[in-house]
Amino acid sequence: MQELLDEHIWGRKTTASLVAAKEKYLQGEEGKLTEIISLARELGNFYPKHIEKEDKHFFYPCQEYFNKDEQEKMLAEFWEFDRKMIHEKYNKIVEEYSGLSL
Repeated sequence: MQELLDEHIWGRKTTASLVAAKEKYLQGEEGKLTEIISLARELGNFYPKHIEKEDKHFFYPCQEYFNKDEQEKMLAEFWEFDRKMIHEKYNKIVEEYSGLSL
């Protein structure tokens, strides 16, 4: 579990560095393009392995500790959370580009 938490911290930090490099590049620092490419490659190599670790070596094995009803309830709550999160994300994008509040 700690390894996954450490990886989440690394992923957020690296993503923040990528966003910062992108902003500097957009402000005219052309040298940041190399950093952007490097960070994007790091993230691209990291996430497939990280997601596999979460799914196959953490999430699914942990399911064995719960009975069928508990598993179904958790999955239903996850899908509801995920559904709301996606709607919130895209509503923010629409608001950003249209200036409207949804």
